[in-house]
Amino acid sequence: MVTRSARSFNDPHSDHRAIWQRTLEVLRDALDRETYETWFAETHAIEIRGGVLHVGVPTVIKLETLRGSYYPQLASAVRQAAGRPIEIELRVAARPEPVTPALDLPVSDSPLAGDRSLPIQPARSRPAVLNQATFERFVEGTSNQIAVTASRRVAFHPGEDTNPLFIYANSGLGKTHLLHAIAHVTMQSHYTVLVDTESYVRQFVNSVGAGERAAFQEKYESAEVLIIDDVQKLGGKVQTQDEFFNVFNALHQRGRQIVIASDLPPRLLTGLGERLVTRFEGGLVVEINPPDVELRMAILQRKIRDWDMHIDEATILMIAERGGTNVRSLLGALQRVRVFAESERSPVTPGIVMRALAGHIPEESRKAKPTVAELIAATSDLTGVAPDLFTAPRKDRRTARARQLVMYLACHHTDLSLNAIGEALGGRDHSTVLHGRDKVEKLLSNSTDAEAQWWIQQISEIRSRLHL
Repeated sequence: MVTRSARSFNDPHSDHRAIWQRTLEVLRDALDRETYETWFAETHAIEIRGGVLHVGVPTVIKLETLRGSYYPQLASAVRQAAGRPIEIELRVAARPEPVTPALDLPVSDSPLAGDRSLPIQPARSRPAVLNQATFERFVEGTSNQIAVTASRRVAFHPGEDTNPLFIYANSGLGKTHLLHAIAHVTMQSHYTVLVDTESYVRQFVNSVGAGERAAFQEKYESAEVLIIDDVQKLGGKVQTQDEFFNVFNALHQRGRQIVIASDLPPRLLTGLGERLVTRFEGGLVVEINPPDVELRMAILQRKIRDWDMHIDEATILMIAERGGTNVRSLLGALQRVRVFAESERSPVTPGIVMRALAGHIPEESRKAKPTVAELIAATSDLTGVAPDLFTAPRKDRRTARARQLVMYLACHHTDLSLNAIGEALGGRDHSTVLHGRDKVEKLLSNSTDAEAQWWIQQISEIRSRLHL
């Protein structure tokens, strides 16, 4: 007896749409709405042939993104929807019913629009960044506000009055995120080419070697929005610079939007011809500066929400201060804290942060002076004395010794006055702090004493944890 599901699976005309519809339902439940609508909503099932489900994707850039970033999740969803292992093949294909024009074809009155019978493949974007790199997911602050405003302007009004847009920043500050955020918007209505300079150079060299330079030129000169990352890597590549100069001029003269990113402003780029530099400077040049501590906290809080973590504000501040000003480094620090806490089956506490980030602190953070709160956290984690006891009236020997460690270290490693240190330790008098410091120094002077060795060991360990 043949079951209904088995007959359906082998009927290419009745089952492929049902399987794909169930696949989309699985994906809709697993993904956020924006990701689903951007990458999956316009796909459709074509047929099942030879045990392979063929699926149509409206544009090349979406095809490459689905293959590069989402294929494992897509394959799993298809298996779940079909109820058995099934292969999937993606290809660019329009729906049989009327739909919005494919995004890889120009939709404006481009003089080249009527000349092309086949879609020109946009450059491969970097899917790992493109997945969620939207304006909604970019955390805005004073250090990047101008760049965000300019990026939004060119995304929603390409080719108008901000052309070209040149964004520069050190690595890890968000310029590539903004490029992909722009592409998310413009690709909905304009033929958008997003490419990093290394890929551009490689494509140019390959096209010359294969005798296909004309096709390369058409691909880029027919773009309505050209977005190119890491343009500093054009330095010294004379032939590729000449080609890019021609592309730049062709697009700019037709009012097509150009967005460029680099790690340096145009005038400081080495190995780049003057004619390119002047054209880069002819538009809007904006810088992304390192995030201040408030923006770093906001970035961490966004990721903490994404990961459904629970960390108090004081501990987030500690990560923000110790994680560095590079956003990638900052999020890497948070990831390390997260894994460290999970491995110890513990909530994220100041002590967890101290241990997790020991030896992984960026150079700029290593030079930062610790706060009394950080000294308390490190000392608490080492001695086992609860943090609230450092500011409490309690005077038992174990608590008093731990508190005196903090007094000694605060006197030597912060710029705080004795009064300020005492205030941070529960409103204690400056003379109490002075007495605690002097007592530790006296004990340390007798390096052969067993008691002194304990203090030396504790102080050394705390200094190591805080990179003092």
